[in-house]
Amino acid sequence: MKKWLQFAQQPELKQQFASELKLSPLLAQVLLNRGISTLKQAQGFLNPQLAELCDPFEIPNIDQAAKRVLQARASGEKVLVYGDYDVDGVTGTAIMLHSLKFLGISAEYYIPHRYDEGYSLSQASVKKIAAKGVKLVITVDCGTASLREIEQAKALGLDVIVTDHHNLPVKLPAAYAVVNPKLIAGEHPSKNLSGAGVAFKFAWALLRVAGEKDSVFLTSLLDLAALGTISDVVPLTAENRVLAVRGLKLLNERKRLGLKHLAEVSSIKGNLSVNHVYFALAPRINAAGRLEHATKSLELMLTEDEAQARALALELNKINVRRRGIGGDIKEEVFSRLDDSYISENQLILLSGENWHPGVIGIVASQLVDRFVRPAILVGVNEGIGRGSARSISGFNVFNLLNSCQDLFIDFGGHAGAAGFEIKADNIAALFSRLKEAGAASLSAEALSPKIMIDAKLAPSEITMSLIRELEILDPHGEGNPTPIFMSQGLKLSDLRRVGNNGQHLKLKMTDGQSNLETIGFNLGDLADQLTYNIGYDVAYHLEANEWNGFETAQLRLVDIREAAINESKTNERMGE
Repeated sequence: MKKWLQFAQQPELKQQFASELKLSPLLAQVLLNRGISTLKQAQGFLNPQLAELCDPFEIPNIDQAAKRVLQARASGEKVLVYGDYDVDGVTGTAIMLHSLKFLGISAEYYIPHRYDEGYSLSQASVKKIAAKGVKLVITVDCGTASLREIEQAKALGLDVIVTDHHNLPVKLPAAYAVVNPKLIAGEHPSKNLSGAGVAFKFAWALLRVAGEKDSVFLTSLLDLAALGTISDVVPLTAENRVLAVRGLKLLNERKRLGLKHLAEVSSIKGNLSVNHVYFALAPRINAAGRLEHATKSLELMLTEDEAQARALALELNKINVRRRGIGGDIKEEVFSRLDDSYISENQLILLSGENWHPGVIGIVASQLVDRFVRPAILVGVNEGIGRGSARSISGFNVFNLLNSCQDLFIDFGGHAGAAGFEIKADNIAALFSRLKEAGAASLSAEALSPKIMIDAKLAPSEITMSLIRELEILDPHGEGNPTPIFMSQGLKLSDLRRVGNNGQHLKLKMTDGQSNLETIGFNLGDLADQLTYNIGYDVAYHLEANEWNGFETAQLRLVDIREAAINESKTNERMGE
């Protein structure tokens, strides 16, 4: 059973927000639920402007790094951009390459192969780069922890500028400059930037140091910055919200050929939303790096040729179809190995399999977390080597958990919510044994209990298209700004159907006797067998517009449903009580 928790209500502050910002009390309450406590914060959140972005020179070492790049331009040195293979790294690399080209620097690029070379700089890649006569390397979305590799680069006559956003190690690499907002002392709006966000700030600093005042070029990079920011699941608040909102507007202008064609092959019509990024664009961009090589995705963002853009978009789409097929097979095998007793007896999901594709198991691990509300660690074994992906629940640091077993790994890295590793197959049993013991000691039943945070209760009569339109001002939603969840009580069914392929979705009509509510439950078709017409239900849902034959109506997107509470004070728990 999911626990429904309602945010604590703040009636006085809610009324102040509603009055002074000319909002409905409901929207004011949602803002308060997002941790926005002042009118200034609320104004900035509701109307994010580029002017709110902090000066790039507030990031340590960025001035020094920008001057070194311009020195390379003056002396004709060979420059190379070294990026990561995920969406954040690829978009950040594209930002860097476009910016260098704008400044007259014809830079090369290098993205490592996910499986042959692994994440970030490697000693082999450093040797290759040095042999090409490169004198300056600029990393994107990687490098902060590459101590040994950057020492090697220095010994081979390479200067390395690190631009990154990952957590700082105990010791920083001896790079020419480390440009990482995590180096800013104290709290700061830039601290949660993505790798693409840091690349955007560095591009801004480069233009400033070069004396360029072409803001049109800088703002033309916002679509890439937004794509990387949204895809990397950083908090969509503060500067990230500015980049996401302004960048989505530019994405919707379809000016970048590669992204225009990628949207077309993804069958996206009308305005691009955050969900289109999450579920259509990002998977296709990531697919190349997961199954082949991420340079295909980078070329999509660099090309200025219509035919090439179309061809690359089609190729990425085909690779993604193949990725989905592989993922579906692995998912079927993984889920078939789990039963109620496994879930009830284990705080962690720990599974390995022969020939599971390492580029897909992370996606399956995320699906396990969503379904079973516990950290999941999957290991694909090929030729005696296991490559693992870990995904975690909110509030549990899976990186720290795996770090306690670092002696078993060949390679290891990640952060609180996700991590990856390489391990000898002979060590997997020992790893799982130690993790199982650690999970039992550190994960309580409370932590593994699924929770739904309710923003507010609504009577069916309050659910209107005008309310849905007002709530759209909160877009885009994501980490730190989740889609609001509302609840209505005591509704009865007037119609119930399973829809979609194999009846995987649930279509309901619900009523309180006066108002009728159309409700869709995606991937909740199995609930049809548990529902009946003769009792009342409480429902938790997102609000959305449903368009049909040119008409828009309000629709509930079901999050959860339960029998109507008999004693509301006992069943509707509130935060902090």
